[in-house]
Amino acid sequence: MKYEIGRRSRGLLEPLMTASIQKLCWALAFAAIPSVATAHSADFMFRANVDGQILEGQPLHWNANEMWLLGRDGQLYDFNPKTARDAQKTGAHFASYSPSEMKISLEHEFGNTFEVSAIRHYVVVHPRGERDQWPDRFEQLYDRFNHYFSVRGFQLKEPEFPLVAVVFRTHEEFMRRVSADGVQASPNLLGVYVPKSNRVFLYDVTAHSNGADWSQNASTIIHEATHQMAFNTGIHHRFATTPKWLAEGLATMFEAPGVWNAQYDRTQSDRINRGRLNGFREYVTKRRSPGSLATLLTSDTLFQSDVDGAYAEAWALSFYLCETQPRAYSELLTRIAKRPAFGDYSAVERMADFQSIFGSEMKIFDTKFLHYMQDVK
Repeated sequence: MKYEIGRRSRGLLEPLMTASIQKLCWALAFAAIPSVATAHSADFMFRANVDGQILEGQPLHWNANEMWLLGRDGQLYDFNPKTARDAQKTGAHFASYSPSEMKISLEHEFGNTFEVSAIRHYVVVHPRGERDQWPDRFEQLYDRFNHYFSVRGFQLKEPEFPLVAVVFRTHEEFMRRVSADGVQASPNLLGVYVPKSNRVFLYDVTAHSNGADWSQNASTIIHEATHQMAFNTGIHHRFATTPKWLAEGLATMFEAPGVWNAQYDRTQSDRINRGRLNGFREYVTKRRSPGSLATLLTSDTLFQSDVDGAYAEAWALSFYLCETQPRAYSELLTRIAKRPAFGDYSAVERMADFQSIFGSEMKIFDTKFLHYMQDVK
């Protein structure tokens, strides 16, 4: 999945905008903002017709040709402000949809072939008649995610929006939807969290299996729900660049029962993701280069050139930091989550942030890391 949803904007704000966007922005608030290349976050809410779609939300980032709008449904909309029509201010401050409003919106979007169930933190779209199978599972994961971080001194913030999860009946149905949402999906994809829509999509692999255990879905649900929870509770910053090793390392770590179910599975053995451990050992033995750790920390390229190796090392590094230096790991998460929205995160900055917490002697760090992982049983 792609976390770097923003891109650096260029050019000066044009003095002449369409009448609609002038009414929308300049007359309401933007006239008070200095004329700079980009503007960042307006503290009000508006509604406009954009290419036939009614959008309502808060402007987060804009220039003459592009606006990023945070919708009341939690989705991030990207459009040319000159295409906005019939714009009007709808609130002095941003207000997300309530769970009941989100439920109504999703019922309209998905139609009567699906059922929508709202629970404390989640609104779940699922096949009709399966209310008892899905919402409680997501809510249980949320509670355990919160428990894991609270005992490590990291207090989560409450999500600003109801968290949306969509469970499809078949793989074909799932693939059609995620492809329509711009996800470059491989044929074996089982689930995905899409930061732009802020939704988890998956399908029920047990739907046509007699006597199948829902836990066949478990690792996919846990992995993608972890992404969603992390980006909505302050672990990661949804509108800033999060290094992929950090996001994927956390999600793969949570796949292990001793992490997502830490109240009941308490030993280190329970916290080991066996599949990733085996993958890491194979990676170290066959193809890990001396500079691979620096590559992992400073760019996301390893996830394109060696997917299995990148995921395995992201898990191993996250596991090592959580097991040996949990407070420092939380400090790294906090530092990166405080980065500004819609900006770049250079290789130099990434390494500097890591070294400011874990030290500058990377060869010594790498040696300790490998020795520790060699002894993990």
